[in-house]
This record gives sequence, structure tokens and C-alpha cells, in this order.
Amino acid sequence: MKECAYPHLFSPITIGGKRLKNRVVASAQASPHGVTVGRDGYDNASEYQAQYMGLLARGGAAVVNTGHYGVDPRFQLGALRYAFNFYTDRLYNDQMPILNLMSDNVHAYGALASMELNHGGYICTPFEGNKVLGPMSKELPDGKIVVAMDKNEMERVAEYFANAAYIAKLTGFDMINIHGAHNWLLGQFLSPISNRREDEYGGSPENRAKFPLMVLKAIRDRIGKDMLISFRYSVAELVEGGATLEESLRSIKLLTEYADIIHCSAGKVDNVQSSNYLFPSQYTRHGVNAYLAAEVKKALPDVMVEMVGGVNDPAQAEKFVAEGSCDLVAMARSFIADNNWAKKAHDGMAEDIRPCIRCLRCLNESINFQGHRVCSVNPKRVLFQELPPSELPFVRKKVLVAGGGPAGLMAANELGLKGHEVVVLEKSEKLGGRLEFADHIAFKEDIKRYRDYLIGQVTKNKNVTVKLGVEATPETIKAEEPDALVVAVGAKNFYPPIPGAKLPSVLHCCDLYGREDEVGEHAVIIGGGMVGCEATIHLHSMGKAVDLVEMAPELMPENKMDYPDERDFTLYYVNHKLDLDQNKPMDLPVKENVHIHTSTRCVEIKENGVFVENSEGEKSFIEADTLILATGLKPDFDYLNSFEGLAHDVLFIGDCKKPGTICNTSSTGYYAALEI
Repeated sequence: MKECAYPHLFSPITIGGKRLKNRVVASAQASPHGVTVGRDGYDNASEYQAQYMGLLARGGAAVVNTGHYGVDPRFQLGALRYAFNFYTDRLYNDQMPILNLMSDNVHAYGALASMELNHGGYICTPFEGNKVLGPMSKELPDGKIVVAMDKNEMERVAEYFANAAYIAKLTGFDMINIHGAHNWLLGQFLSPISNRREDEYGGSPENRAKFPLMVLKAIRDRIGKDMLISFRYSVAELVEGGATLEESLRSIKLLTEYADIIHCSAGKVDNVQSSNYLFPSQYTRHGVNAYLAAEVKKALPDVMVEMVGGVNDPAQAEKFVAEGSCDLVAMARSFIADNNWAKKAHDGMAEDIRPCIRCLRCLNESINFQGHRVCSVNPKRVLFQELPPSELPFVRKKVLVAGGGPAGLMAANELGLKGHEVVVLEKSEKLGGRLEFADHIAFKEDIKRYRDYLIGQVTKNKNVTVKLGVEATPETIKAEEPDALVVAVGAKNFYPPIPGAKLPSVLHCCDLYGREDEVGEHAVIIGGGMVGCEATIHLHSMGKAVDLVEMAPELMPENKMDYPDERDFTLYYVNHKLDLDQNKPMDLPVKENVHIHTSTRCVEIKENGVFVENSEGEKSFIEADTLILATGLKPDFDYLNSFEGLAHDVLFIGDCKKPGTICNTSSTGYYAALEI
């Protein structure tokens, strides 16, 4: 019998009489296409989400969670303004069949179905006639008035939670996941920042836990003992004056009277520094919150502990369970990047797991309200339902892919999996293209893993042949006699029309990495987009002084839509010390050797610095040892035209089509394979 590479992670466990087939939890996440809005103005769970939950169960998770559902029909939940009404008759007519479909899809693959229930408190929008609720009365920055909850209101909300949990029970769910973390309503009561009440529901950690305890008791009384209850908790809020580990342990001890599992998270959703631990990004280590789960397990050994926090390596998850830091390992984005994460790990295929790069693009709907959640590395995130087969028969073709960067590798692998004969021509002596830069940056470990994953998939694909050191020219392409040509040759460095931009001493940011020894002690970076900001972080982490110049009134304006959360984290670390092992973000010092110049344009570049002009028309000179252009890429259209007509079908993908992001390379590469 084949031995499992991760015996602890894939060992079964029984909790509250229910058997979990392994220790892997697909943490709360909405489907790629969100919810549907009913005629009464309330949201309905969608069939898309039911199908998506089935995918995660098929992918090997022991528990699959829904996204969070608001329990109170008087409010729209959070920034997305979701509104569920677990009290109306329409729920029984419209939603219960979908909820049953969710649990059935999950059960079909041997997993438990869990529904996450939440109340936003003052992170809510009330329907007309209602006022925002919270632990304390106050006025919010947007003018909304928060009304402090009295005991009657607490009991009413507890009843809303209990009723929603009962609906989950009726529709076949096995578990209720109560969201008590991250500054939602229950978390607001648990936090000493937002809860400064002077009655029995404020003050000590025990008192602050009384309302969450009331909610848990109401749920347990309604659903009985044959369902599991998990409680999601910010074990450390990681902000000045916030809840600490020591305080949280006192509250958790009380909550375990009714909760079977404590889900250990960290941070506050309304604080940039600490939300980097709630949504771990490239600026933290993987498994960043494992130490909190370990402390809970140590203090309360009989409690079932679940940890979450940027885990995407099964070896790391195995280590956490094996050493006793936790009983369960939860992950959301790892399953978004690869729905089959657990199945691949269980079957000894860890190298085939598509790694999450923690770019946080999947969270962008919280800003854009698109109802559409994409993934940078997984194009199937939004196309998880197979497209209907073409009426045309499949004809195996010889496809030449020009370029072995991320777009070309994605296309080559997918074309090979489809059954085509694929030849990749790469002019350099190695694959990966511009993703080579990740080898030189401490916080780009995930990009390096993704690049290596792409290379590994192509290398083992029996239908793909790679030819290194061979440039795709009209001559080399014609020699291969392809039926189809996929052009993935990238774009060239863009040099703006600034006097001095092409001086020999000027370094383009795309050529910076691996040549840091050429950078002096003081650099000026022209361009404050994502690339320029990340270069600033990289250089100041090496002890370099940096002046960052951006024409727009703010840094990274273009990333507000696609990567809002990563943008916020990057903006913080642009002028704060970067410490990937830091668990106290509020203690990170400001970098005094970083100076940011917004609404400022570079008018001339000299050997020893740059002339700049601000929005008032005032000119000044910034002296520097090294001048770096973070001005992006530009397609070489004359070069691209040379590929036209070299095959029956010619497709352009990646940066050569439109310079962009990893999301652009993965999606265009995948779509090329769909088209041919």
C-alpha cells in the first residue's frame, strides 16, 4: 500500500461525534460569481456556490465552508452589502433547495458542510428605519450613528443567529461556523478597543465574552448536540490597545462550553497593519498565525483548535498538525488557486499544486462590487464549469509557442493537456521569463514557487517539447511547420521621453534584480506604481536610501481596482521596515531614509540625480547615486507583425498583447488553449 506523504494531515479525527476524514478545512469563501438578488431585495445563495462547494469537497477537503451569511434581516452585511433573510417564507421557497444542494454536493465527496454566520455590527448598512448596532454608541466617520445594544437587542440578535443555524440544520449542514473575529459584531464585543462598556458586557475579557456566549448558547439550544459549532476568533488583534493572546485565552475558555472548535485567526479588518495577518500577503511568512493556535492548544489542550493564515504548502500543514500546534488547518486562497489542493497533497502530487501567490486579487470585489471574483493564477476560478464541447471535432495540431515566460508556459501546458503536439521555443537558456526577478527578492517567494510550478508542469507534459537557446524567428518557426502559433514574446522596457532617460547610468526597474550591486547608497526611482513601490521596499530593506517620484497625487493609483488590499499593504511597507517574521506590526519603525514625492514629475535625468517639478510648478534637484526607471513595458508592434501569417492560426498572449500582471499571463495563456 502506498504510504501517505503527510500522515498526520490526512489522519481522520472525530469531533462531537462527527468523523472528519482528514485535517484540511476549506475555509469560508464565496463562490466566484457571488450571490443572486431576489425580488424582495434580499440575496439568495446561488447554484454557482453550491457547485463550487462541491468542487472543493471533490478536491479533498474534510470540511467545506460557505462564505459568511448575515443573520440579521435589518442590515446589509459589510462592504458588499449582502443581505440574507433567514426569517421570510421566501427562504423556504427559494433558498432551501439551493442550501440543500450545497450540502448534498459536499456530502457526495465525503466532506462535512459548514455554514458561516455573521453579523457586521457597525460594519453594516441598515435598511430604512433601522439604526446601526454595536457595543458602544458613537458616530462613524461616514456619519452613521451607532446605537449601543441593550440586553433585549442582544437577545434578539442571538435569536437571529439561532434561527439561521436551524435553517442550516434543516438543509443538511453538519457545522455552524460563527464569525467572531476581525471586528465584525461579535469581535467588536470581544475587543477592548470597540467595547468600553461599563456594565456586565464590558471591562474584563470574561465580561466582553458574555454576548458572544449568549449567541453560542442560543444556537446550541436550537440545533442540539448533533451539529458542530466552530467559533472564529482574532486571538490577537495586533494593534495598540487591542485584544492580546493572554486576554483572548480567558474569553476562549468560556466559549468552549458551546463551541466544539476554536478557529484561530488574527487582526482587524479595519486596520491595514493588522489586516495583513487576517489576509496574509507577500509581506508575511506562511502560517503566520500558527503560533497563536499553538498557544491556545497549549493552554486549553482539550479544545479542538483550527489554524488559518497563508498556508499553502502541505509539508508545512503536516508539521503544524504533527507537532500539536493545531488539530485542523484551514485555508481559503489555497483552494481558490487550486480546487484540488488536498487531493493532490494526499495522492503524493504536491509538486502539481498550483500555488497561491497571495496577491489578494480574489478579494477585489470588496472594492469593486462586481459580483465576480477572479484568481491571478487559476483561470478556471471563473470558468470552473466546463464549457460545452464544440460542434467541431477535435483535431490534434502541432502548436508552436514562441516564448517560455509565464504566458507561454501556461498556454503550452494547457495545449498539451488538451492533446496537441506543442513545441516551445525560448531564446534564453532557461524558462520563466521575467519571473526570474523573484529569485532576488525576499518577499517574492510565492512568485518563485508559481514560476517553478509552471516549469514543472511543462517539463513533465509528454505532449510538450521545449527547445532552449532557440529564438522564435520567421525562419525557426517555418522550420517547425506548425499548424498554430502562440506568440508569448513579452514586451520591451518602456523609456519615457525624458531627457537623459537612456543615459548609460540609468537602470530600468525590469533589469534591477540580480544587479543590486550596481545600485549606490542613494537611489531615485521614477514611477510610483506597484513596480516602483516594490523596488523601494526591496532597496530600503538592503539599507539603501530611496527617493520615490510619482506624477499622480498618490502612489499606485492603478492598483485601486485590481489589487486594493495588496496596494494597502505595499503602501504601508514602502516607508516602514519590512520584517517577514514580525508579529507586532504596530512596532515596525518608519524608514527615515525613504522620501516620497507625489504630484511630481521628472523633467530631466542627469548622471548624479534628477530634476523634478511639483504641481505648483516648482523645480528642484534630487541628488542620487543611481537612477531607476519604474515606467513599465511596451509591446513592440513592428516585431509582433513579423509573426503574422506564419501559421494557419496566430494568437498573441501575455505582455506582448497587453503588458499587465500575472493574472493577464495566466488567463490569456489558458484562453489560447481553449481557442485552438
